[in-house]
Amino acid sequence: MKTTHIFIFLFFISQYSFGQLLPGTLDVTGFPSMSQSINDLVDEAGEDDASYGFESVFDASQISFILDPYTNPITGFTTSSNQNCTANIYRYSVYMHTQNPPQNTVVQAKTTFNSGVRFPAAIPYDDLIIRPLGPRDLTPENGGAYITIPNQGNVAIKVFEFIGCREQIPIQFKINPSALAISGNSNFNVIYTVVGSLN
Repeated sequence: MKTTHIFIFLFFISQYSFGQLLPGTLDVTGFPSMSQSINDLVDEAGEDDASYGFESVFDASQISFILDPYTNPITGFTTSSNQNCTANIYRYSVYMHTQNPPQNTVVQAKTTFNSGVRFPAAIPYDDLIIRPLGPRDLTPENGGAYITIPNQGNVAIKVFEFIGCREQIPIQFKINPSALAISGNSNFNVIYTVVGSLN
């Protein structure tokens, strides 16, 4: 009888852990900067650098997504990010769009298969024979090739997805400027949206 109660309790805990989405924090570090003169942009009359572009180093930007610590309002007990990422495994999709890029400039981004670091590095989920969401891996869209990032939030595009919390995911950018772009300094934002799901 005791074994049955323990099994029911463990089953309830596992269902509770996989049954809700907890809040997390997205941390973004670094962003490439570029500068080109008109001499770099124009190759011949009527042609420009839009087909070549500027490519950042592979890890010019890095993002991490980790579940926040959580305090139970009833018991007052607090679980750490480490504990939450161990007990709550979700599928996270990362969407991107730009805000105010220079006119006639195309911004692209990519990452590679399984880039970044699992957080925590090893958890009991990794040893399960059947993992509900599959292994804790990262899968880029478009086979890891560059994806053009739209300039509208309502059409943000999925760039990659990963299972479980992950740190230090490198993002490589390619910026295709044009001789038609307005000269001068310009800054723009890249907006990341993380969507979690239980399946």
